[in-house]
Amino acid sequence: MAELRTPDWLEPRDYQTEAVESWIQAQGQGVLHMATGTGKTITSLLAASELTDRQQGRLALFVAAPYQHLVDQWVAELGNFGATPIRAYQSRTTWTDKLAGQLTEFSSGARDLVSVVTTHATFGSSHFQKLLKRLDGTETLLIADEVHHLGAPHLRQHLPNTVSARLGLSATPNRWYDDDGTEAIYDYFSNGVVFNFRLEEAIDRGYLCEYYYIPHIVELTEEESERYIALSKAIGKRMGSVSGDIGDVDLQEDDQLKQLLFKRARLVGVAENKLLKLKSLVQRSGDIHHTLVYCSDGQLQSEGEATKRQLDAVTEMLGKNLGIKSHKFTYEENQETRERLLKDFEDGTLDALVAIRCLDEGVDVPATETAFILASSSNPRQFVQRRGRILRTHPSKRHAIIHDFIVAPPADIRNSESDSAFNLERRLVQKELQRASTFADSAKNHPDAELASIPTSPESLADLKSDFNLLDI
Repeated sequence: MAELRTPDWLEPRDYQTEAVESWIQAQGQGVLHMATGTGKTITSLLAASELTDRQQGRLALFVAAPYQHLVDQWVAELGNFGATPIRAYQSRTTWTDKLAGQLTEFSSGARDLVSVVTTHATFGSSHFQKLLKRLDGTETLLIADEVHHLGAPHLRQHLPNTVSARLGLSATPNRWYDDDGTEAIYDYFSNGVVFNFRLEEAIDRGYLCEYYYIPHIVELTEEESERYIALSKAIGKRMGSVSGDIGDVDLQEDDQLKQLLFKRARLVGVAENKLLKLKSLVQRSGDIHHTLVYCSDGQLQSEGEATKRQLDAVTEMLGKNLGIKSHKFTYEENQETRERLLKDFEDGTLDALVAIRCLDEGVDVPATETAFILASSSNPRQFVQRRGRILRTHPSKRHAIIHDFIVAPPADIRNSESDSAFNLERRLVQKELQRASTFADSAKNHPDAELASIPTSPESLADLKSDFNLLDI
C-alpha cells in the first residue's frame, strides 16, 4: 500500500528540519514564514511525511495552491515522495469520481493515502467542500501554498474546520492593508507563524545568493508631467470630500478615487524614460544574459504614435534594436511554451525573459543574474516575491544584480505650497522609498557594507528623501 515517505536521496537542510519540528511541536497547526527560494515545498512535504509516520502510515493530504502551474509543480514534487496525487482543477468531471472513490476507501480503511492538489479557487468551491465532508477529519492535512491568498473574504469563509492538521506556507503571510484577512489566516492555522527563516539569514548561510541593488531615478516627460499633475489635482479634490488619510479610504467604496489612483499608477508604470534608461543600461552592460525584465501591464502613450504595451515595446527594443535574444513570458503562453522558454533561458539559448506578473510566484528561474524592475506595485508582497526569485542559487552565478526604476514626481508638485498636494505625493514617494530601503538593507552594496565596485545608490535618491522629508527611511 502506498504511503508518503521522504526519498532516500533527499538530505534535508538544517533549517527545514527545524521548521518541521517547530510545526510538530505546535500540534501540527501553524504557518511557516520562509523566504522565497528556501524550499517551502520540500519543507512542507517533509512535515507531511513525518506526520504520516506518526499516524502509522495513514494520511489524507490536500494541497491548495493559487495557480494551475503551481498545482503541476506540486504534483511533480509529491511524486518524489511516493504519491500519485489527483490533480483537481478545471473540469470537475475529470477528477470528482476518482476523488470521491478514494475518500470513501480512506474512510473505510481500505486505503492509507489520499493526495490531491488543487487551486485555491477549486478548494473553496462548494463542490469540493462537499466532497471533504466524506471524511471525519482525523488523519487529514491541508497544506496551503502562498497562504496569504486564503485570507481573501471569498476564500477564508470556506476554510474547513474538519481538517485536523494545517500547514500554511508563505514568504509574505501578512495581507497588505487587510488586518481582518491576516487575522483570519492566523486564527485558522491556530498558532500563527511557528517558524521564521528570513532572507538575511538565508543569504548569510549560503542558501540564497548575495546581491547588489541599484536604484535609478526616472523623470517624467513634460507631457507625462502635465497628465500626472492633472490626475493628482483630481485625486486631491476627491480626497477633500472624504475624511482621513488616503490610506484609510476604502477604495472598494469609492470607485472614482480608485480609478484616479489606478490611472496615475499606470502613468508612472509606463513612464517613457524608463525605456531610455533601460536601453542605456543594457548598452553599457555589453553582456546581457540570464536577465529578467519586469514590466507594467499598461500601454505607452507617446504623442503621435499608436499605443503599445510596455511589455511589447521592451521585447521589441531588446530584440530588434539591441540584438538580444529575448521573449515574453506571460499567461498568454501555454504551459508547454512556458516550460520551453524556461529551459531556453536556463541553457542560455535565450538571454532575457520579459514579464509582467507571471514570474512573481512559483516559477523557478535560479539562473537569473540580472533583473530590471521597470514597474512594481506598492504591495510589498510583489517585490519580496520577485527578489526571492532572483536570489536563488545556481552553479553559474556568484551574485545577482537588481536594477530598480523609481519615478520622481514632477518638480511642480515637489515644490508645491499646498500641504494637501504635498502630503499626497509624500505618501506615494514613501512607498517607493520603503521598497528601495527594503532592497538595500540586505544588499552587498548597502551603505553600511564594504564598498563594492558596483555604484551605490545615486545622490538623486537622497535628494528625493530630502525633498519629501523622508530622511528616516
